[in-house]
Amino acid sequence: MKKASSIIASLIAVASMTFTPGNSQADSNSKAQPLCTQCHKTENNVIWGTVVPGSQMNGNSLKVQAGSTVWDVSYDKNTKMKKMGTAKELPNGEGVRIKISSIKGDQAYAEEISYKPSYKFKNPDDIILVGEVVELLKREPKDGDWMLFDSRGYDNYIEGHLPGAVLLPYYEMAAYMDRLPKDKNTLIVSYCRGGS
Repeated sequence: MKKASSIIASLIAVASMTFTPGNSQADSNSKAQPLCTQCHKTENNVIWGTVVPGSQMNGNSLKVQAGSTVWDVSYDKNTKMKKMGTAKELPNGEGVRIKISSIKGDQAYAEEISYKPSYKFKNPDDIILVGEVVELLKREPKDGDWMLFDSRGYDNYIEGHLPGAVLLPYYEMAAYMDRLPKDKNTLIVSYCRGGS
């Protein structure tokens, strides 16, 4: 139970963190938003950041906040768009991954643009509090009325997970659907590195 309490405390700390542009410890030419690097590995030719509101509506360019740097990202008909038809479909403030083929100062040309939609709760009743999770952990999931899923990646799961948690990575959910309970009345609790 001590390890579970430690993991829960870590989850609370991560969930309570917020990022404010300008408060970043990143260098002046950062290619990754600090929040992004909690789950994603930085790469030389990739910018991880968030869409500056309204900037995606300006022709063939958009602005992306990555750490302390705001990147001016241009694209054209050769740029591969993943999960969208055009960059104008990008929602304000969403996390984006920009694979770049050239860079000059804080200007970059996008070879590929993709984004991960935010998973926001529609109903506050869908959120389970940490104290409620602690109470569930005192019960056996085998009782059949609840299941706990770790929606982080395999490496995080191996490092440590809550007792009884089943690995169900958010990015491979379709491949693991067979792990979901057959009984539709089963309470499903999932957690990741952020507030889930």
